[in-house]
Amino acid sequence: MRVRLCTLLLCLVSFPLFAEDAYTIDIEIKVNDSILHSPTIGVKAGKEAKVITQDYELLLVATTQKDNQVSISTSLTIDGETVKPSFLVKLGQESSVSIGETDVKVVVERYAKENT
Repeated sequence: MRVRLCTLLLCLVSFPLFAEDAYTIDIEIKVNDSILHSPTIGVKAGKEAKVITQDYELLLVATTQKDNQVSISTSLTIDGETVKPSFLVKLGQESSVSIGETDVKVVVERYAKENT
């Protein structure tokens, strides 16, 4: 009985480590058809990731959906102007959106621990 209780407690404690999704996101930001930047970032599902350079500020949240899809919400500020593109992407497939002169492309993959 004691062994079963210890096993159950160990499973409950470790469950959040396995339940938490994390993603690697390749982003390409273009302005007037010129690539401004193309960072690759890692983000945990539901947590905000931030990229700040002298040219732009990007805030991003990835939310796990069903059927290998991820919802990406962003806020991109360039030269004092902010656009807020959102994506529903299938893992491994490119998705893009154009707002005015700004184009944003993303490819989302599951974070692979063996890459660290």
